[in-house]
Amino acid sequence: MPLAVKRSRSDGYEILAVEGEIDIATAPRMLAALNEALAAIESPLVVDLSSVVFMDSTGLALLINARRRVVRCGHGFAIVCPSGPIARVFEIADMVERLRVCPDRESARLAATGAARA
Repeated sequence: MPLAVKRSRSDGYEILAVEGEIDIATAPRMLAALNEALAAIESPLVVDLSSVVFMDSTGLALLINARRRVVRCGHGFAIVCPSGPIARVFEIADMVERLRVCPDRESARLAATGAARA
């Protein structure tokens, strides 16, 4: 399944809605979308993985790096990831808290915008 990434803004934060698979084959597309969002970042970033059907360690590494870059710019970061196989990747890697993985957009928005004020 190909990767699609849609970027939008909502209520003072930026959203990257990702659909498809994040793996070694789609990593360049995901990296390009992250780089584009981070080049002009002015608000917290939420990455919505609700429509992702597969993610391997390549995707995890991209998200860890993105979080580091966002925080370095002084903004909050969170991930939307409902329970299931993708959420399990974050649990196994012990990255749920560090990446602020949340089950829905509202809790991710709160985590990301709260991080920006903290």
